[in-house]
Amino acid sequence: MEPTILPEMNFAILRRPRTQALLDGIIRLPEPLARWLPVSEPLGWALPPRENHRDLASGEMHGGEMSISSFVQAKSRGAPLVALPIFLKRGLVQRSLFCPADSPLSSFEHLAGKRAGLVGYTSSMAVWMRGVLRDGYGLNASSVQWFALSGPSGDIESLTIPAEFAGETIRAWEELDGYPHDLDRRETFLLSLLERGALDAVVSFQARIDCARVRPLLLEDSLWSHPLNSRIYPLNHLFVVKTDVVHKFPTIAASLLRAFEQARGLWTNYLSPGERTACEREMTQLGYDPFAYRLGEVEKRTLETFVGYLQIEKLLARRLRLDELFDDGH
Repeated sequence: MEPTILPEMNFAILRRPRTQALLDGIIRLPEPLARWLPVSEPLGWALPPRENHRDLASGEMHGGEMSISSFVQAKSRGAPLVALPIFLKRGLVQRSLFCPADSPLSSFEHLAGKRAGLVGYTSSMAVWMRGVLRDGYGLNASSVQWFALSGPSGDIESLTIPAEFAGETIRAWEELDGYPHDLDRRETFLLSLLERGALDAVVSFQARIDCARVRPLLLEDSLWSHPLNSRIYPLNHLFVVKTDVVHKFPTIAASLLRAFEQARGLWTNYLSPGERTACEREMTQLGYDPFAYRLGEVEKRTLETFVGYLQIEKLLARRLRLDELFDDGH
């Protein structure tokens, strides 16, 4: 009898303390054989090609880290994908709004009539930001003049990066569970517009930017009233798998969830004491671990709110139920 040859599948994830053990090969799937590939940004589905961006529709990847906005929009249009309750990027969107260091802005209400820049109008961070501004601070989408490098036409002002723009090296990192890295060219360009007065604020994908010329618009102690009152803690990235993979390997969802849980158990091996303190402080404020990889009540409420934001902005082909989006791995 010939030996069974297990297939090899490609899964792409960003480097994070909670996933590094997978990339290092310390944690493995029992089957199929998995090749964990590090990427610098989440996967897309049938998106226009862009340098260094991986696409699930091409067939090269069998699954990986994807932004919740991209996933839900693709799923509403029939993309053969299913999500697992493995939420890889979470955090308060209020931390990701930046203004010049000498700006007089000190509250979100001050954004009324101001110019704010976005990398992508339909990105998870941008959708969350507009929803939180509306629900938490009384600012609807038209209260702020939005400028975006990509997004729908109409009332949104389009930005284009000049070919000659080189930018500078600026380090940035997520507040929770992310390694420091260089801002990409798109965000560096937005910061250049901010610094020369063409924009009043910029929504970043990051919560910390190492540039003395810009600062967070809100102070840390003024961030928590909306998330604590609404009991919503934003989700930005999650892990998705192609549906044909789940059909071919009925146990793979459970195997993947278990592998991520095992890798999460080793996360402190990759964190500095300061990073551990930030995560512990967040868990104390919330009263739970936001990276417990579960579809609990907070996660369900948060997801339903986000899907509602996409629906309000007419970014979905159809409204989706949560049970259409997830395989819980059991």
